[in-house]
Amino acid sequence: MDANLYNSRVIITFLEYLRERRPDIDIEGILKDSGISSYELEDEGHWLTQRQVDGFHDALMERTQDATIFREAGRFMSASKSAKAIRQFILAFLSPIQAYFMLGKIASYLNRGTTFHIRKIRRNTVEIITTINEGVHERPYQCENRMGSLEAVAEIFTGKLPILEHTECLHRGSGQCRYVVTWQEPRYMKWWRWRNYLMILSILAIAGCSFLFPSLKLAAFIALPAVTVIVGIAFYSQYLEKKDIYERTERQGDAANRLLDQITISYNNALLVQEIGQAVSNIMDVDSLLKFVMETLQKRLKFDRGMIMLTSPDRTRLIYASGYGYSSEIEAVLQKTQFHLDKPDSRGPFVVAFREQHPIFVNDIKDIKNDISVRSRDFVEALAVNSFICVPIIYEGKSEGVLAVDNYRSHRPHNQSEVNLLMGIAPQIGISINNAKSLRKIKESEERFRNLSENSPDIIYTTDNGGFITYINPVAEEILGYATQEMMGRFFSEFAMADGGKTFNQFFDRVWQGKETIKNMEAKLLAKNGKERLFYMSGAPNLNAMGEMMGVVGILKDITEQRKLEQQLHHASRMNAIGRLTGGIAHDFNNILQAINAYNERLTMRKSDGDPELKYLINIKELIKRATDLVGQLLIFSRKADSKLEPIDINAEIRKFYELLINTLPKKIDVELDLDEPLHTINGDSAQLGQVIMNLTVNAKDAMPDGGRIRIKTKNIEFPTATYRSSVKIDPGRYALFSISDTGCGISKENLDHIFEPFFTTKEAGKGTPAFDSYRHILTF
Repeated sequence: MDANLYNSRVIITFLEYLRERRPDIDIEGILKDSGISSYELEDEGHWLTQRQVDGFHDALMERTQDATIFREAGRFMSASKSAKAIRQFILAFLSPIQAYFMLGKIASYLNRGTTFHIRKIRRNTVEIITTINEGVHERPYQCENRMGSLEAVAEIFTGKLPILEHTECLHRGSGQCRYVVTWQEPRYMKWWRWRNYLMILSILAIAGCSFLFPSLKLAAFIALPAVTVIVGIAFYSQYLEKKDIYERTERQGDAANRLLDQITISYNNALLVQEIGQAVSNIMDVDSLLKFVMETLQKRLKFDRGMIMLTSPDRTRLIYASGYGYSSEIEAVLQKTQFHLDKPDSRGPFVVAFREQHPIFVNDIKDIKNDISVRSRDFVEALAVNSFICVPIIYEGKSEGVLAVDNYRSHRPHNQSEVNLLMGIAPQIGISINNAKSLRKIKESEERFRNLSENSPDIIYTTDNGGFITYINPVAEEILGYATQEMMGRFFSEFAMADGGKTFNQFFDRVWQGKETIKNMEAKLLAKNGKERLFYMSGAPNLNAMGEMMGVVGILKDITEQRKLEQQLHHASRMNAIGRLTGGIAHDFNNILQAINAYNERLTMRKSDGDPELKYLINIKELIKRATDLVGQLLIFSRKADSKLEPIDINAEIRKFYELLINTLPKKIDVELDLDEPLHTINGDSAQLGQVIMNLTVNAKDAMPDGGRIRIKTKNIEFPTATYRSSVKIDPGRYALFSISDTGCGISKENLDHIFEPFFTTKEAGKGTPAFDSYRHILTF
């Protein structure tokens, strides 16, 4: 991005010079070719880039072919209206030597690209060294213009151009520009020096006469003419000084008036910003806010008319919202006018300012008539617009509308300062509009929440940071029997069983300390009639606008009846599966086991204690016993009898089966144990655990006909928060992980969904362990 280096007064001085000395030159064409807008020059606080001033030079040279014009324009600063404030500043130093020594400060008002160093040579001669700041690339014409400006400084005091010697130049290979300026001193300065010299001589003469002529009368007679001459010279030098001051004052023109006008404008602008800022925090209705803003703009700014257009709810159109200065007929037209934002080819100024988020500044509507649509031209003609400023109203990077002003009566030209002011006001309007909309949304949200809460079938609650209930909806009375006032200001734990309060305390501690959202934690509350109700309890931090914790907000979903139905369905499904299983195989399987056991007993009786085959028969007997236990387990399920749960060391149970697996499985299958010690103790049924081990290892053996490896692993794990695995909730706590893996062929994707179906198998008839498969399905419930 180009740096802003040169104040607009530099170009304004050029334009004044051209209008006065070269009226034949097309100034508008030069500005257009150089990329400098007229509104940029209207603002004396605006700064131009090197590219813009170079463009101005090129356009001017193309039309004049006169290189001396730049030095002449620099000299014109002593007479330019735009430089009156600078001249006033210079004249405050009373003499050229003082003004030149303040040249660095004076130049900073016009040029940010150079640095000045000044050295006094004589009373009326100074040396000025100019260096270029880093990153700045000057061209020779700027050196010429600077020499003219340096000459103008002395001319402001003396009315005559000084003698300027340019002994070194950046553009002639030197590292700096060196100027020596010599000016003609004002006449009163010369008479001052003559007065001072004569006074010294007179004093010496009087002293000498007093010594040579003792007579007082004779000494006075000799000194009187000298005193008369000195007094005359003093009066004459004073006259010349006053005359010089008067002439300089005349040259200052109306700079003071312009300064007072600027102070008035700045004061009004400050009041405007203050009043709109107060409206931002006090007015929360959009229509009232926009009306106040328009009234404030009308009172504080010198625009004939102004309007605000905002987006429609679907953000496809700009719609008139408020304005001032329009007749009732034109206001009726505005209320019917809409500008489409959903048409990519829309070229209207309002739409462009809205989309591109930059101001549109037009001092003559004729300049853009060919660039806008027919509909926009009709709109401009209907409003009799000659010039206007349009700025986008932006909030958090998103356009909300546009603010537009114009002068149709005064035809006063706009300037960049006005654009900057409106660009500063527009975001405040955007903030105000957003605040008002947010408040409206909050009220609407509160109303929706109230309707939702009062008609919800679930209990909706809030608590403070102490855990006290601050809100609970009316359905709580229907479910628990307590009136709303009976529950307000109390803890949930007060409505739980003696051992249930801990659950609620842990729940709220987790929300408060971890600021986490907890969903569907089971909790029990006692109704007023003493009956226990089961709930899914959810809660989340209730934060204010600053992100600070205000308490907890959540829902209690009554699942008492749902849980009963689930248990009934669960039991019915289990009994149905067990019924089919036991009805189909239990009787025949038991007979087969008895026959196998009989044969095994007969074989055992024929073996001596030292027979090496006896151990295999003993293992067979153990397997028959476990198969018999399996049938017994199936009968337990069919009779709806609960298993006996007791503390189990899973590692110990695995080691019991390890030797059996080593002796039972083929030698080409290795069994590895990877057991975590010490392992958490669990509550379970050792018989069921044994069936799981046998079932999984036997199926693993069938998946590895060519041999492989079975790995049995245990590990301690802990879940700090509730975790869901395949839609199954695992509560926070410590667990023992038990897994069996093998290097077999695995399970195909199409069979994964069927692995827990009773009697489902991929093995051929007569192979596998369908009873174990079905038993595993039962255990999953």
